[in-house]
Amino acid sequence: MAEKKKEKGEIKPTLLAVMGAKYNLEPGKFLETIKATVMRPGKNGKVASNEEIAAFLTVANKYDLDPFTNEIYAFPSKKGGIIPVVGVDGFCSQMNKNKNYNGMAEPMYSEDMVTMEGAKPCPEWCQIKIYRKDREHPTIIREYLDEVYVPASARGGQIGAWQTHTKRSLRHKAIVQCARVAFGITGIYDPDEADRILDAEIIEETPGKPKVDMPEEIEPKKETPRERQAGEEPEEIELPPKDSKSG
Repeated sequence: MAEKKKEKGEIKPTLLAVMGAKYNLEPGKFLETIKATVMRPGKNGKVASNEEIAAFLTVANKYDLDPFTNEIYAFPSKKGGIIPVVGVDGFCSQMNKNKNYNGMAEPMYSEDMVTMEGAKPCPEWCQIKIYRKDREHPTIIREYLDEVYVPASARGGQIGAWQTHTKRSLRHKAIVQCARVAFGITGIYDPDEADRILDAEIIEETPGKPKVDMPEEIEPKKETPRERQAGEEPEEIELPPKDSKSG
């Protein structure tokens, strides 16, 4: 009986202890390492709180993603909470860990080539097909370059993968979206999506001119000398006497 009571009264290990044990780190040391290497400050310089780091680790633990190999990282959101970011390697890891994953067909590309601003010539679209053992039909997703391309101007003129490896970037985007649909992956974002969220938060914070100009204070009307002489009460008007002969 005492044995059973002891089992019921056992304290479950904390999230920090569970995650730290994977890397042979004490909970406190694991937290320090995450703060120093993985949880990056946002574009506004906001540093993640312990609560936000706990939220990040919850997501990493849920999807069994390794924060130290860049499978997942995060930015603190200005609106509170975090923006967990997962690259194509993290999404591929999710697929391969799923027991129902049954392979991915060779990507298909459009025969029509387009050239976006600052980019290399690339097929107009890329299509990905993912198979699951527990489904009769595969999941097929097609991504169009003009809808997902990120120009250098959107990153302060910095040249990125979309400019140097346009076809590969389009393929990665299609894989991420197909994996998301095929395996119901939610609550995580690819790097492009995270950048758009952070940029939108910065725009919302930028103070702007009020949409409606406020009217200036209206000064009281000054009376003219003539108005002051006349006074406030109107002059009485005498009516002509009524004619007694009239009915």
